[in-house]
Amino acid sequence: NSGGFRYIRFVVLIVSVFYLAFLQSSVMSFNTAYVVLANETTSPLYGNYKLGATIHALESSFDWAPNYLPLSLQRFPLDAVQRSFTFAGSFAGGLLGTFPMLYVLRRVGAHQTMFVVGVAASALCALTPLAIAASFELFVGFITAPIFPVVGTIVEEWAPMHEKGVFVAILSAFVELDTLFTPPVGSLIAEKINWPTVFYVQALVNLFFTVAWLYLFRDDPSKHPLITLEEADAIKSGKNRETDARNPPYRAIFTSLAVWAVLISAIGTIFVGQFMDVFSPQYFTAVLGYSPTIAGSLTIIPTVALLPLKAITGVFSDKITTIGEVTKLRLFNSLACFLGAAFFVVVILVPPSTNSPAATALIMIPFILLAGFTTGGFHKSAVMISRQHSAFVYSIVHIFSMLALITSTFIIPLLTPENTFEQWRIVFIIFIAVLVTTNIFFVIFTKAEPEEWA
Repeated sequence: NSGGFRYIRFVVLIVSVFYLAFLQSSVMSFNTAYVVLANETTSPLYGNYKLGATIHALESSFDWAPNYLPLSLQRFPLDAVQRSFTFAGSFAGGLLGTFPMLYVLRRVGAHQTMFVVGVAASALCALTPLAIAASFELFVGFITAPIFPVVGTIVEEWAPMHEKGVFVAILSAFVELDTLFTPPVGSLIAEKINWPTVFYVQALVNLFFTVAWLYLFRDDPSKHPLITLEEADAIKSGKNRETDARNPPYRAIFTSLAVWAVLISAIGTIFVGQFMDVFSPQYFTAVLGYSPTIAGSLTIIPTVALLPLKAITGVFSDKITTIGEVTKLRLFNSLACFLGAAFFVVVILVPPSTNSPAATALIMIPFILLAGFTTGGFHKSAVMISRQHSAFVYSIVHIFSMLALITSTFIIPLLTPENTFEQWRIVFIIFIAVLVTTNIFFVIFTKAEPEEWA
């Protein structure tokens, strides 16, 4: 198209990262609403419960969600095991849905597949309050399983060879963008309006960005109505199309040590990193003494710090030429994991005081480092070694990530039943061990050049 827009790839990049961010928020909306929907002290029945405390000696024997109450006033307090199963629902759904959704993604294409995913995720999010006891989290996790694989597809199809680092950095920022919106806004809605409205607002926002994706994304850049011939040629230059991305060499991929370096590093960073998404509101309220609204708003701080850090990491990982590509991968991943582990050492040695800004900042720094620098580490390595098979490799990353998340959603609540700092100290010690060991494996086996099968 001679009259097209010269930089349409960046328009596609921005639309994609916001679409993926709010799609991921479908999973997070339950975690945000949980603080209120599980808080029986805000129920109109709490006075009756206190009066009958001698009769209802066990809290579980009291019905906090009778049918005669409006849904917004019903409460669903969960014990540690129930909480683990509920939080793990979306991760289990993501695990079960990865390969079926990847198959659809490869056969139908990202454009149509992700449009249907967006519509379905919006509908499930809106229906979640009606089935909160059973939880739709499993289904939401299943339908949003292609989020990680489609990142690889977008990078491979739309990023020129010399801009892959920037594309990986910006696309991976969907994780931070969803925390910028859902926890603070969702917490405010849940506390000031009611918890079902969290899901309804999320569904509407999802639908808006789904429509934007439908109109602005294309599977093949050369077929985009707004692209110029020069930009299409720049995107395709240097890319290998000798093997079919729809038929990845499974055995070669699963026996590649470079792929396993990516997977092991992903397990470590995501196992630790989900604290900020899932458990930080509980830590901020129970250990640091903040209100639910402030606890949700605090998640904005690492996000604001992360977005420029990711962009800088992406640019530097592409532009630095004084050291080799594999050295850059090792450097950025080690900055994330080893520095993150060092800050956790400080956290466990210095007990926090209530509403302490220093303690709050200290617990955030490791997660800023993890998410900021790993875009130039294992995230970029996954694309560099797999090229046209990056969607499949990212799907494996997604599976291992879901396994790590499921494991942590059971381990962490069991280790922190009272949410005391002494209990959380044990969790942080585990985080240190995981970060150090997984990064050592990555440093030893990572590669920067494409594998023979790519």
